[in-house]
Amino acid sequence: MAMTMIYRDIPLIIPILAAGYVMTIYLLLMLAERTAKITRLGE
Repeated sequence: MAMTMIYRDIPLIIPILAAGYVMTIYLLLMLAERTAKITRLGE
């Protein structure tokens, strides 16, 4: 019973982790672009 529960939960965990991974990369890119614009304005 426990094994089937773990097997059933794994497919739900993978998309959540993937979504979180993509979101973190997207946010990092947004921050990088923002900092790049700030440095350009500073010059």
